[in-house]
Amino acid sequence: MNEDLIQEMDLTAQEAAFCDLYVHGGIEFAGQTLKCYREIYGGTESVRDSMTARNLLLRPHMMARIKEMMSSEQYEMEAAAVKLQVAETLKAVMTEAATQNYTDRFGAPLSPAPLRAVSVNAAKALMDLYPIKHAQESKLRIESNDGNIIFNVIVPQTTPAHAKEEDR
Repeated sequence: MNEDLIQEMDLTAQEAAFCDLYVHGGIEFAGQTLKCYREIYGGTESVRDSMTARNLLLRPHMMARIKEMMSSEQYEMEAAAVKLQVAETLKAVMTEAATQNYTDRFGAPLSPAPLRAVSVNAAKALMDLYPIKHAQESKLRIESNDGNIIFNVIVPQTTPAHAKEEDR
């Protein structure tokens, strides 16, 4: 069947529910054609249900929708895995750059400032990856006299306990 024709065919509410249950049904339903069919269509537990459920699943527009849903799930899982891997790498860089001291090839200690800047940048990238939002923030800017290092610190404001009770 033509791909455009499959896309044009709309799923009924029951067909869409069947596809959703078949893909997202968890241990109880996912991938289990007969159980999904009986849950959505109220099968009679007859031998005929198995064949009807299989024929429903084999309809081109149903197969296309399930394939689309599964590829979307796979993409989301891969994106989440990459995000976790990046976060772990950023945490390692942040920790190492914040605490290590290095020497040059002659044994002279190197200034820790560039390393600390790397740590701060890793922390910033981690915050971009997993933003933390606060209702109220106050900003503090710290600058050194020579102008080489600038830190912007955002301090979250906590609401006093008595103010929280008044809001209720």
